[in-house]
Amino acid sequence: MKRLALLLGLPFLTVLGPAAGAGTVDLGAHGTLTLSLPAGWTMSSKPEQDAGAVITLVPPGDANAAGLINVSLIPAGAEPVTREQLKDQTLAVADQFVEASVEKKKTLRELTVANGYGYYCVFTDASMVGQPTKKGEFKVVGVGIVRYRDDVVAEIGLSADDEKGPEFTALLEIVGRATLSAAK
Repeated sequence: MKRLALLLGLPFLTVLGPAAGAGTVDLGAHGTLTLSLPAGWTMSSKPEQDAGAVITLVPPGDANAAGLINVSLIPAGAEPVTREQLKDQTLAVADQFVEASVEKKKTLRELTVANGYGYYCVFTDASMVGQPTKKGEFKVVGVGIVRYRDDVVAEIGLSADDEKGPEFTALLEIVGRATLSAAK
């Protein structure tokens, strides 16, 4: 589960401030992805050579959480991803976390999103149970995939110390409330 922490070490280009507000990512001909950020959260994004963008989400202060959104742009003419395909892909992404988890199984959950639909699974790192919080090491990870529109899909990684805590809840809300507007 530390793999997600390593991904969050990538260099990013855009950083948006500490006040609550919206962060935007220009996806070119695919539109603009807008994320509603809670007070104090920051967002960084890095474009991925006409393939999408990688977005990181960081909570304020000493909160131990992180989010990663890997946006992929689907070429024109490609078949749209169906709900069943998205469920299958989410379960496949989740495979890598099962063995090291307390749950020892994948439980697919629907993610309520403003545009489109999504699914995710949550895992508790068995090696972290009962351990004190250590910045950058997470007790809980959520992984999933969101289809914002036929041409925009995102893999998500959400990490925190408590699935029911404010940071994990905020990460789910940021991803779920994201909106995709048409290109200008």
